[in-house]
Amino acid sequence: MRSSLLLLFPVVLRIFGVAAFSPVKQRNTNIIRHNVSPSTKLFASENNIQLDRRSFATESIASITAVASASVALLSNSQSALADDEGTIIDPSVDPPKITNKVYLDIKFGNYKTKRMVIGLFGDVMPKTTENFLSLCSNGDVSYAGTTFYRVISDMTIQGGAIGSSSGKSSSSAVLQPDNFNIKHTKAGLVSAVRNKDGSIDSRFFIQTKDDAGWADERYAAFGIVLDEEGTGGMDVVKKISKVDVKAPQNNPKDPVMIVGCGVFEG
Repeated sequence: MRSSLLLLFPVVLRIFGVAAFSPVKQRNTNIIRHNVSPSTKLFASENNIQLDRRSFATESIASITAVASASVALLSNSQSALADDEGTIIDPSVDPPKITNKVYLDIKFGNYKTKRMVIGLFGDVMPKTTENFLSLCSNGDVSYAGTTFYRVISDMTIQGGAIGSSSGKSSSSAVLQPDNFNIKHTKAGLVSAVRNKDGSIDSRFFIQTKDDAGWADERYAAFGIVLDEEGTGGMDVVKKISKVDVKAPQNNPKDPVMIVGCGVFEG
C-alpha cells in the first residue's frame, strides 16, 4: 500500500507539469499577434509567463495537497481494515479472556494417584478451536481418554492428545483451521493447538510451563488455560509431568503419562 502511494506522486507531477506550460505558449502567441512594439510585446509576454507560472504553482500545490490528503486517508482506512481483520491482540497475563467452558483430564503417571487437570476454554475468542477440544473431552466415541502426553520438554511444554498415535506425529481426529493467533503466550498453563505443516490443527495440544513462551506467538493458537480449581491438581500436575524422565531424541516419557478419563467439568 505505501509503495503504491509513493509511486502515485511522480505521476501526478508529470501530469500537472505537461498541462502547465501549454497555456503559457498559447497566451504568448496571442499577445504577439497584437500590433504593439517589440519591447511592449516582450514585457507583456514575460509578465504573462510569470503570472501563468505563479498560477500553475498555486494550483499544482493545491492539487498535490489534495492527492496527498486523499492518499493518507486511504492508507489510514486500509490500516484500520487490516487491524479489524487481524483482531485485537490479547495478553492473558494482563487481561485474560473470558472462560466459557471448563473440561477436565484425569491423568495417571508414575507412582502418583490419578490427578485431575481442569482446563478453562476461551470460547468467545476461539469458538471453533474450543468447540473441537470440548467435543474431544465429552465425546464417548472419539475422545482424549486412552491417549498420552507423548512429548515433554522440560521448562518449556508438555504435549499430548494425539488420538490414534502414541508417537504424537499424527492424529486420527478431525482437521480444522485455528480461529486466530491473537492470544499471546505470556502465562504458564496456557493450552495451545499443535500445528500441522499446512497450518491446520487437530486433537493435539501443548501446555506451556513458563510464563514467557514468545516463540509460540503468531505461530500457535492458544485457546484455554489450566485452572487451579479446588480439589484438583492444577498447575502442580503440569509441573510434575514436566519433570518426568524422557527418552532421546523425541523427548518421549520413559514411562507413560496417560489420560485415563476426560469430560465436562461442572463447578
